[in-house]
Amino acid sequence: MSAKNINVVIKKINWQKLEEEFQSLNSKLYPARKLGVEKLKNQRAKLASMATGLLLQDIVKNELGIKPENLVIGKGEYGKPYVEGHPEFNFNISHSGNMVVVAYGDSPVGIDVEGIRYRENDLKVAKRCFMPEEYAFITSEEFDVDLEGISHSVEEKFFMVWTMKEAYLKYKGTGISVSMKSFQVNPYEGVVVGEKLSCQTLIIDEYVYAVCVDENVEINMNFQ
Repeated sequence: MSAKNINVVIKKINWQKLEEEFQSLNSKLYPARKLGVEKLKNQRAKLASMATGLLLQDIVKNELGIKPENLVIGKGEYGKPYVEGHPEFNFNISHSGNMVVVAYGDSPVGIDVEGIRYRENDLKVAKRCFMPEEYAFITSEEFDVDLEGISHSVEEKFFMVWTMKEAYLKYKGTGISVSMKSFQVNPYEGVVVGEKLSCQTLIIDEYVYAVCVDENVEINMNFQ
């Protein structure tokens, strides 16, 4: 049996280009994304949605040969997206701040990205929504330095847990129907406790990325 692969494409949003070429680029979006962009009222949200759609449709065209005008994205029971007619093609998308990310390949995947920022209520959120072991990971100085000797702030550790949980829920396709307190992640080991999954985090330029895949799936990172 050949090894499974997931490719992760990370791209910085070119806000100026999107703004200047809004009408032209919007007209090139696949139908559902174009309609979604037009329904948004906030211009920044429009541009972010456009950037995500453009990246996704380029990947789908390259991988499956589907032109944007023919691309149809279906949704599972809880909203997990898929390309209609291609159940073998797995993908997941995320966006935060200046970054968009698309993960795709021949194995189920969930991905999340979050910009690291200080928010006064984060520890309250962690205590209320996370498992006690995860809260201890965030707040204890014992975990300030990881197994590779890299130091992490409280804010970084919070978003490591947060993105892993989001990526896991997106992998499962259950969305917010499952409580974040119903399962436990371990950022240092890169696992969801009790599951045969890999859930790795990566911190680059004040953003935390988490990718959740089956065991023994190879992850290939591509920065654009």
